[in-house]
Amino acid sequence: MVTPYNDKEEKSEQVRRMFNHIASGYDRINHLISWGMDRYWRNKAIELLQPYHPERILDIATGTADFAINIATQLPNLKHIDGIDISDEMLRIAAEKIRVEGLEHLIELKKADATELPFEDNEFDAVTIAFGLRNVDRIDVALAEAYRILKPGAPMLILELSEPTNGFLRAGYKFYAHKILPLLGRTLSLDKQAYKYLPESIGAVPQRKDLVSIMEKTGFVETFFRSISPGVVTIYLGMK
Repeated sequence: MVTPYNDKEEKSEQVRRMFNHIASGYDRINHLISWGMDRYWRNKAIELLQPYHPERILDIATGTADFAINIATQLPNLKHIDGIDISDEMLRIAAEKIRVEGLEHLIELKKADATELPFEDNEFDAVTIAFGLRNVDRIDVALAEAYRILKPGAPMLILELSEPTNGFLRAGYKFYAHKILPLLGRTLSLDKQAYKYLPESIGAVPQRKDLVSIMEKTGFVETFFRSISPGVVTIYLGMK
């Protein structure tokens, strides 16, 4: 299992510690290392949610609430978003961003783990997780929990970083991810290990057909994935 600090703590505790360390510069660094494409990726994912007109959404690993805020401003039928995360510092920054955007009436934040959701069965019209699945300790358990709290016929949407399948692009990606990213992390971040962990965690998470297979074993149907930009990000969707 790939973990941020490779020590004896559980992965979830290491991830919590890492995000508490990097929270203050997280948004700025994300925009820089993705060349501003992170906004585009989130918007493409939200396009796939629009046909379902969800009224209540759970955003898992909400972080600084970028995805939750994007959803709140783009889905007209939306009545409520619950955003959960395990990092106190990420949630603190998220709360301030939500206040500045005037979205307190739509977005509610909670400290919670993806593998133990504090919600009832069949409660949500959609579940989302953006760039957070690779940080989850047990992906199968997290997917089962998401499935449990979804209403029948409701979608789960996953937006996650991935490795390109094209050989030439894959080589370029690996150079950037394993050489440039750690260098940028050492320069820009308070936690040098965090941006070494990033490409390692991308390589370790199940991708494309492998992740779809896990979703289907959980019970999701009508599953599919869509790779974008070109293959460095993949969107997954499945129905309960």
